[in-house]
Amino acid sequence: MIYPAEMHPDEVSAILNIEPTQKNIIGDRKTNSLGRTREVKTSGWFLSSEDFVFSKDLRDHIDWIVAKLDASREGLKKLQNTPDVNMTLSCVWWSPVGHSGPVLWPEQMKALADLDLECAFDIYFYPEK
Repeated sequence: MIYPAEMHPDEVSAILNIEPTQKNIIGDRKTNSLGRTREVKTSGWFLSSEDFVFSKDLRDHIDWIVAKLDASREGLKKLQNTPDVNMTLSCVWWSPVGHSGPVLWPEQMKALADLDLECAFDIYFYPEK
């Protein structure tokens, strides 16, 4: 996720030479799955592996994101050095049984560190039936 402050998400795409899987543009109107519409207050540029990597192994998803961003390392550094631009790798983990969890190998940790990216986890548990 890249929150580019005042920069338009299309400018982020041009700097990285990557098209996002989703973008939010300030002032656009978005309708959620409940039919509620809201105005976008904060621009965002998002690259998701969800429709491209079908593995349940988090490492495969991180490897896909890293490969995309690694090809744009200079652009990524430029964005990271731009005031008020924030970015993170956000991972979602669903647990059916409430134990175990995502695993990162040193390879993924090194790749993220080399790109100067933090990694955040949102962990959810399937509801009891």
